[in-house]
Amino acid sequence: MSIFDKISATTATGNKNSTVIGENCVIEGDVTFEKTIEVHGKIIGTLKIAENCTSASLVIKKTGIVEGDVYGSDVMIEGEVVGNVSGKKEIKIENSAFISGNVYYDILDVQGGATINGNLIRNKGKEPQKLENKSSTPIESIDKNESNEKLL
Repeated sequence: MSIFDKISATTATGNKNSTVIGENCVIEGDVTFEKTIEVHGKIIGTLKIAENCTSASLVIKKTGIVEGDVYGSDVMIEGEVVGNVSGKKEIKIENSAFISGNVYYDILDVQGGATINGNLIRNKGKEPQKLENKSSTPIESIDKNESNEKLL
């Protein structure tokens, strides 16, 4: 068996339009994709679907780690994400997944045993949006002298 036979045998999707980031690969920087991408290795940076792309699959396998925000159409997470996860259509989180960040979803499928340390925010068919602090005055900006005068 040649090395090329081993490489083609290990490709999980078997799809010509998919990109596989191997276990021994570390990418530092932002990655933009248009078709299907499988992450078996590590990405340090933002992983996002191309701007005009309407459907592209993102799969983070059990050995896959992303340290940064993840934006996709159909997202499946088996590995680890340290950052926010946003999905235009469906997000599937397997029982082996670990997410430390918020999950912005339209359709969400979470398997028992998955770890999510963050908020779950439903998009309701809209583009994924971040929560903003709705308070009029941040706590840090209140002057202590003003607050003491008001109390007296």
